[in-house]
Amino acid sequence: MRFLCLALAVALCANLSGCANTRLNANKLPKGVAVNKSIALPVDVSVAYYLPKIQMDSRFYLEKWNIWVEPGSALSDGVRDAFNAYFSNAVLLDRASDDAVGLVIDLDPEWEFVSGKAVMTLSYKVLNGGDKPLKEGKKTFKADIGYVGDNSGMYNAAMRATQLVIVDVLNSLKPSAAEYPAQLAMKATNPLQLANMEKPVSSGTGFYINETGQLLTAAHVLRECMVTKVQTSTQSYDATVDASSTLLDLAVVSTGEPAQRYLPLRKGSEIFLGEAVTNVGYPLQGLLAASPNLTRGNVSSLNALKGSVGQFQFSAPIQPGSSGGPVVSDGGELLGVTVATLNAAKLIESGALPQNVNFALDAKHVARFLDKHQVAFHQVEPNLKGDIRISNDAALSSVVQLACYQ
Repeated sequence: MRFLCLALAVALCANLSGCANTRLNANKLPKGVAVNKSIALPVDVSVAYYLPKIQMDSRFYLEKWNIWVEPGSALSDGVRDAFNAYFSNAVLLDRASDDAVGLVIDLDPEWEFVSGKAVMTLSYKVLNGGDKPLKEGKKTFKADIGYVGDNSGMYNAAMRATQLVIVDVLNSLKPSAAEYPAQLAMKATNPLQLANMEKPVSSGTGFYINETGQLLTAAHVLRECMVTKVQTSTQSYDATVDASSTLLDLAVVSTGEPAQRYLPLRKGSEIFLGEAVTNVGYPLQGLLAASPNLTRGNVSSLNALKGSVGQFQFSAPIQPGSSGGPVVSDGGELLGVTVATLNAAKLIESGALPQNVNFALDAKHVARFLDKHQVAFHQVEPNLKGDIRISNDAALSSVVQLACYQ
């Protein structure tokens, strides 16, 4: 919806003269805004600022104008320039770094596009390793979108909103290197304080693989998550990643809580072409009800796309959010882990209309991965006389929802 609003704003602004298309100077504050005269600029305290990865990466293509629109780039550049103008040492937070800072400023941006204006609202928290933020607040600035192809309007809105945050922080806390020495390692910053825990940026599916509560899912479900939560029908748990493979698109996570039910693998891991399967996932969260979605299909091919590693094709329908869910035989055995679906939109453009072409990682590769990482799992003899009731019960009793927060 936000991008649709931007497209409409572009349409309003595209033919208007006077739409701003130059970037504002980050060293000059908006009229009526000032830093307390007692504060020497640039401020010498070491600062790390946090922006959600999904926001920094956001971009989309406007076919009508043949241009890429990059709100993420405009946001990143605007925030960076504002911080560099007022602090002698300001860096983007790196959660893998041992480098220490005096303060961390957590930014939660929200775009709105109205009547040719780009509106940036920045909610913020100032952290220094304590249990509670030193300061919290929210600042908003709007700027003419201008020529959307050069991102200037969005840059100006993001940069100005960041300036307002910085001025608020400086005038309230009057920070200095003496008062806030660089003692907080960036990797030690509490992720629960950084992430917006009210709004997951994505969701996926996982399922129990053993009695200790370890779960299997697709690795891409966890990519760039600051915090991952496991949601069962009754409880929510923090998740930690025990093992992951980008090549296989597979990951194991733990909750620390035992599991009553879990899925065993079929001994020998043989998959039969045409055999019936059940898939369970949590698709389209925010649109569909927060309950598992069960679909039926069959193994339609023992192979997948060219270049894929260890995948097979199945026909049970899936949607965004189904990734990481189990593909289960009528005997109640795990046959594979849902990892991908065919990009129907691209093929429709070429005149093809694919239906239910989905891919799962073969359980024999799952077993090798689990063995390599010393993760316990169970195998059972193939039950070739099972039925839909066994399959459905096995899948539904083991599946959970995963929510990713940034």
